[in-house]
Amino acid sequence: MSKYFKFENKSDYIYYLSEIIIDTIQKKERLEFYFNEIITLLESNPNAKLINSILYESISDKTIRPLQYLSNLIGDESKKAVSYRKFRKILFKNRNNLNIKIDNLSNEEEKLLGEFNQLRNWGLHIPESIFIQKKLFFNMDENYILENKSQIIIPKYYNFEIKFLQEYKEELSNFLSSTEIILSRMKKDYEQLIGEKFEFVFEDNIYKPYKIMDIAQNSWDIQNGKKN
Repeated sequence: MSKYFKFENKSDYIYYLSEIIIDTIQKKERLEFYFNEIITLLESNPNAKLINSILYESISDKTIRPLQYLSNLIGDESKKAVSYRKFRKILFKNRNNLNIKIDNLSNEEEKLLGEFNQLRNWGLHIPESIFIQKKLFFNMDENYILENKSQIIIPKYYNFEIKFLQEYKEELSNFLSSTEIILSRMKKDYEQLIGEKFEFVFEDNIYKPYKIMDIAQNSWDIQNGKKN
């Protein structure tokens, strides 16, 4: 089985874009839920100067996963990865073959997709510039490093200044706003692709069966050459 999704007819484009839209809405809603928790926390402690480190880091940990997922889903350019940015280029290139009209992206949309790509690249690796800037910030010159080489100091913080959470709230707010703009473009693309209006139908399920993990397992096996 192929590692790459093949666009052979219009239904392939419709399916692919609908899956991107579904994923975007689901992860965006989860991130919005955590974002509202941050707002509630800040509003309930308006005079706080510090926030407990475990609390702050738990907020950071649970928001980073949907944030990075959305960054990948929207901005990835990897050959084998799903992403709206990559799909949009394919769709626009093949619009005449599909006999459809697809709008050009606005300057803002182009800029945002580029930013999602940069954020995706930043989030999936640790840039060496971090080490360089830390060395400069703490004035760790050659003499300091050699004089202290017999100890590796591991800092532990019991609290963070509340500004960490305040600034993080603004970052998430901007990220969610950008996601909404790109999601709106996805919806317009979908309408132009199918040639008509569409509606969302929210399906309620009592539970998610674990059997559905076969999808991820089979994908893993294919990517690692364990299945033909």
